[in-house]
This record gives sequence, structure tokens and C-alpha cells, in this order.
Amino acid sequence: SKISLITRPRRFGKTLNISMLRYFFDNRLSSLELFKDLKVSENTILMDKINSYPTIYISFKDITDNTWEVAELKVKNLLSKIYNDFSDDVYPVLKSDIEKKTYSEIVNKTANIADFQDSLKNLSEYLFKIYNTPVLLLIDEYDVPIQSGWSNGYYNEVIDFMRGLLSGVLKDNSYLFKGILTGIYRVAKESIFSGLNNLKVFSPLSKKYSEYFGFTENEVEDMLEYFNIESKEMKENIKTWYNGYIFGESIIYNPWSIINFLEDKIFKPYWINTSSNNLIIDLIQNRLKTDSYFRYDIETLIAGDSIEKNLDDTSALRELTYNKDVIWSLFLFSGYLKAENHHEDPKTEEIKYDCLIPNNEVMRFYRNTVINWLAKGNNSALQDLTSPLLEGKAEVFCENLKNYVRDTLSYYDIKGEPENTYHLILLGIFAHLSPAYWVKSNRESGKGRYDICLKAKDKNDFSAIIEIKSSVQKVEDAYDQIVEKEYEQELISEGYTRIMKIGLGVDGKNIKTVFY
Repeated sequence: SKISLITRPRRFGKTLNISMLRYFFDNRLSSLELFKDLKVSENTILMDKINSYPTIYISFKDITDNTWEVAELKVKNLLSKIYNDFSDDVYPVLKSDIEKKTYSEIVNKTANIADFQDSLKNLSEYLFKIYNTPVLLLIDEYDVPIQSGWSNGYYNEVIDFMRGLLSGVLKDNSYLFKGILTGIYRVAKESIFSGLNNLKVFSPLSKKYSEYFGFTENEVEDMLEYFNIESKEMKENIKTWYNGYIFGESIIYNPWSIINFLEDKIFKPYWINTSSNNLIIDLIQNRLKTDSYFRYDIETLIAGDSIEKNLDDTSALRELTYNKDVIWSLFLFSGYLKAENHHEDPKTEEIKYDCLIPNNEVMRFYRNTVINWLAKGNNSALQDLTSPLLEGKAEVFCENLKNYVRDTLSYYDIKGEPENTYHLILLGIFAHLSPAYWVKSNRESGKGRYDICLKAKDKNDFSAIIEIKSSVQKVEDAYDQIVEKEYEQELISEGYTRIMKIGLGVDGKNIKTVFY
């Protein structure tokens, strides 16, 4: 394809790969030393092309501003700098006074908006005339200004500008050898690439290039061997924490987390903490308030199970306001989900994927996001709520739960299907107990499937089985179901003896409890 857009999550090597291409092809650089001992040096056809193409490189990664006025100024600064860097080469081929005047105005940042939008297209033409060779255009993180516009209220302005800039240089441009763009999302339905019929998108769902962003399992094995990490337990923990991504058909480790782990030798979230997750956090917490189906899906994911979703790699940010399923594509392409088992829904004939949380690092992000929503920023409230369970005081826990719901949660928080909502609330409440407990949801035990099992990792500690019914009048039914279905059987068979059984009847902010 003449124009390629490669989308990957942040910190997965997009900039590194774009930089590599720039250093390999740019005819104003001398890069033989960089590549002479690498595998590419064995390919004589490719090595004949090293430093042989005029190359335009631009990165939008720092356009993260709160207002369009500042963002627009920064984009103009980028284009001005590129024009200034090429000025010694280009000025001699500018034929008319108008061309010279426009070029100078872009360098001086005084040109009108239309000239800035045409700047990359015009520069590719100038470079072609100078070198008699088509131009390689490399655009890194093209969608960062668009994400900032969505988050900060200047979405329409940035879309209009980027449409003019990118469509101009990419559409029917005979002076281009290739155009390669990277980003997290494909912003297609906004007509950013309007009429661009030579664009090929390679998303995390695509097979091509799947192994070139992030680390493959073989690459991680080589690194662990290099760093003398031989412990089977440590290797399994590395896989649990940082593996799990699926790009195309390749299983991928998070490269940023692996690199930092090898430096620190400590298991903790590295990638999640590298930059703002505000967009994802806001989307999750807002939908938790208003959408009971979304709450159920998040509950399922946090319990370690999959959800079946239709994923669209052309989804647009503005569709979030009316298309509820777009959020899952956003999560996938941002690195907060993995997709597997590509299949067709026999009822709708839609292509569906089984979506899961990829690893422990991302699981902690989901749990913490739900915890913060529940705690309203006061995590100590949740700790006070759960401490009676650790001591086997079911009665105190039930009373504290009633007080917590009454005093902390609003009706808006628990709007929707009561059983599903309280299911998620309890999973969120129990999430911070994960170092000492396994929190299981909707699993088979005895003669049925319990709602929640809080299973101690130390068999001498207290465990709990919890069943929820969507009516305060059915609280006895909830408790009786635990007993009649023998939900505690799994724990008993494994040698647990300190098992609490708790039935909850819920309706809005009203809760009744039965326990033993």
C-alpha cells in the first residue's frame, strides 16, 4: 500500500519504528553504521536503498493542550520547523515570488491557515523536484491532537485542520514514495482521510506487522536468558503481569513494562503509570453510573472472564455519545483489552471477538478504577468496610455495607438492575483484598453457580460465599440457595473450615441480610 496507518497502544514502539525508518531512508543522513551489524544488512536489495529517499518526518505526540489556540500554535511551530530545516535546499527551486513569500511566511509562522494545511503537500513537491526522487512521509502519533481535542472541547476545530493537512498530502499525491502514519486509533469516520483510497490500516487485529510492536515470547525468553533469570516461578509471574496481548496472531508482551521490570526486578504496574489514563477512566466511571449492561461487562472482565463484542477499527471518538459498543474498540486499541477467538455470530452474522483483560497490570487498573468510583476518592472507607470479613464478623460486615451504601453511594450510582449493580459493587470493594484472597464470580460449585466467593489464600483465614437477590423480600431465598445448592462444597473439599454464608436482598439503596 502506498499509505499505511499502523495503530498500536502507547509505549509499544511506534515512535521507535518510525525513527528507524527515518534513519534508514532519509537521504540527508548517513546511517550505514547504525544498520551494518543488524539483520537488514544481509539484504542487499534493501541496503541499496539506505539513505536514498527525501524524507519528511513529523510527530504530533506533544500536542496535548487544553485549548485549540495553543494546540494550533504548536502545530504551526512543527510545520515551521520542518520548513526551516529544508529551507537551504528548497529556496533555490522556488520559481515564483508567491511561492517564496508563502514559504517564508510558514517559516515565520505568519501564513494563513490554508497555507499551513497545504504545507506538507507543497513540501513533498519541492523535494521531488530537488532530488528527482519520490518522498517518504513519516507521521508519528497523528491522533494525539484529536484525542486532546475530544477531551478538551476543541474536537471540531482540530478535525477540520487535520483533515486539510493530511488529506492534502496523502490523497493522489504523485510526489510520494510512501506515507506511513502511526497512532492509537484510526479516526476514519470523521473523514480525516476523506477519499483516500490508497490507505491500508494495520490495527492490533491485523496479521501483518503483528510481531514488530512489543516483544514476542521468543524475544522475552532471549532477554531473560541474557539477564540470567532462570526461575520458572519468576518467568510465570512475568507472563501473568506483562504478557497477554494478541496482535493479529502474535502473542505480545508489553515492551515498556518488560524493560522496566528487567531494570528494577520488581513486579508492579509500569505501563499503566506512564501517562494520563483520564480518557479511559472517565469513560469507565461515567458508564458505570448510567449503564447496567456495561457494569455487568466490567464485572465479568474483573472476574477474569471474557465478554463477546463486535470490534470496529474505524470507530470514531464522537460515536461514543450514541454507539455504546464503540467503547470496547477504544479499550482494545488503547491496550486495555485483548481480543481472541474471531468468529461469526450465527444470529446477526456480525464478526465478534472474545475480549478479556490481558494481564495482571491492566487488571489492577480496572480494579482501582472501580474502587475509586466506589470510594469517591476515599479508599480507607472500603478498607474499613471489608476488615470485619477478615475477622469472620459477617454481621458487622453486613451492617457496614448498609451504612456504606446509604452514606456514600448515590441513587445514580446504583441505578439499573440491582443484582448486577451490587455484584459489581462487591467485586470492586473486594478488589483491594487480592493479595490475600481470590475473588471469584459466577463460578460452579456444589449444585450450581454462586454469585461471589471470597476465597482466602491461607486456608486458616475466613472465606465467604455471597448470594444476591434483586428484592429485599427474597433475602431468605438468597441464603437458602447457598445452603441448598451447597455452594461451599468447593471450599470444604479443599480443606477450608472457616466459611461465612451471606445472603443479600437488594433494591435501590435498601439492603436486607441473612448470614451465618
